[in-house]
Amino acid sequence: MSATVLVLCNDFSLAAAKTSRHLCQALTRLGHTAVGRDTRLLRWAIAATEKEFPTRLAAYEDLIYGKWFKFLFDYGFDTVISLDLHWLFTSRLMVDAELITGIHSFWFDDLRSHLKTSPMFPLAPLELINGPKVSHHCYGQGQMEELRLLGVRRVLPSALAAPAEYLDAHAPCTVRDRIAFIGNPGLSTPPTARAQQALAKGEKLAALRALARQELIEELSTGEPAASWLRECPQVRELLAAATELRLAQPHTAAIALLVESGKTYPQAFEYLNRGGVILDAALLVKLVNRYDRPGLALRLHRRGWLDVYGTPEQWAPYGIAAQPTVTFPRLAAAYQKYAVHLNAANCARDASANEKLFEIAACGRLSLNLDSPDVRACYSGNEIVLAENDDALEAAAERALKDPDTALVTGGKARQRTAKEHLWEHRLKKALL
Repeated sequence: MSATVLVLCNDFSLAAAKTSRHLCQALTRLGHTAVGRDTRLLRWAIAATEKEFPTRLAAYEDLIYGKWFKFLFDYGFDTVISLDLHWLFTSRLMVDAELITGIHSFWFDDLRSHLKTSPMFPLAPLELINGPKVSHHCYGQGQMEELRLLGVRRVLPSALAAPAEYLDAHAPCTVRDRIAFIGNPGLSTPPTARAQQALAKGEKLAALRALARQELIEELSTGEPAASWLRECPQVRELLAAATELRLAQPHTAAIALLVESGKTYPQAFEYLNRGGVILDAALLVKLVNRYDRPGLALRLHRRGWLDVYGTPEQWAPYGIAAQPTVTFPRLAAAYQKYAVHLNAANCARDASANEKLFEIAACGRLSLNLDSPDVRACYSGNEIVLAENDDALEAAAERALKDPDTALVTGGKARQRTAKEHLWEHRLKKALL
C-alpha cells in the first residue's frame, strides 16, 4: 500500500541534505508520494526565540503547530521520515496528529551530536521519541546501545545504503595507479603537537590509539566537562581509564558498552555519569581513542605516493596533506568511478563503521579498502571489498590493488551486484514501511 511521506531534512548539512534527497527518490521509486522540507531554519528561529524572548516561546510553538498542522492536513501525509530527530520540533505535532501513523528516525549522526547541534523546543524528548508510532533505525551497534541505555525502546538495526541511480552511473575509470579518499579527517580540531610528530614518523594505529588515550587521561583534570566530573566524583578518572584501556584492545566495540563493562568495577562513577545525563559525553571521550585512525591510514598511503585526498584543505593541512577541494554531491558518483580503488575509514565520533561511503563506492563498482569490523563485515564479504585486520594488512592490500587494477575492478563489480540486491535505500525503506 502506498504512503504519503513527509521527509524532514537538515539542509545546513550537505551530507544530510544529499541523503534526504536520496530517501525522497527511493520512496518515489517504491510508489509512494514523498515531499521533503527543511527544519533547520525553523530550529534556528526557535533557539533565537528561546534566548531573546523566552516568554513568547509558547505562543511561537502554537504558531508553528498551526502552520504545520495545516500543511500535514492539506497534503494528507500519513508517514514521517527524517534523519536523526529532525521531525521533533514541537512537543505535540507529529506524535499527536492522528493522520500520522508512523514516524521513522534513521540515525545518521549519534544522539549526542544531534542534540548539541539541533536546537528544539524545551521538550521531554524521551517521552516523545518513545511514542508508540516512533521507530529508530540505527546503522551501528554502538548507536543502538547508546539509545537503549538512555531508555529509548523501539530501536531497530538498519544499515545505511546507496542510491539506486549510482547503479546507472558509468563514468570511465581514468586513474588506475592511485587511490582516492573523499572526506575530511573526522574531527575539525587539529591534532596535538605530539600526534603530529607521531603521524609524521609513520606510527601504526596501535601506537596512535595509545597516544590518543594518554592525551585523554592527561587532559581529564584540565579539560571541561571532565574536570568538573572529577571534582564531584574522583572515581570517574578510574572509570574512564579502564574504559579507554578496553578500547585499545577492542577498537570497534561500542564506547557505551565499554563504559558499562568498566562500570561493574567502578559503579559509583558510572552511576554519577548516567544520572547526571553526561554518559554520552563520557562515551565520546572513549571514542576519541580512535581519533587518529582515519588520518593515520590516509597518511600511510599518502606517504607512499599512492593517495589523492579530496576534502576541506584547511582540515587536512595540519596532517601534512594538501587536499584537493571537496567533491560536490552531483559529481560524487563520477569521482568515485574515476578511481579503481578508494580508501574508506570511519569517523571516530560515531560507533558505526559501515558509513555511507561504503555503500556508495560499492554501488559505483569500485573497490574500497576498509579496516575489518563487525558492522562492515555484516554488509560485504572479503570477496567484494577489502577487510584488513590492521594498517599493515590494509597497506599491503592497497599495493596489490594498484599493481592489478583489473582485479580490483572485478571485485568492485561484485560489490556493485551485492549492493543492487541488498543495499539500496529502497531496501531499507521497504522494510521500515512494512
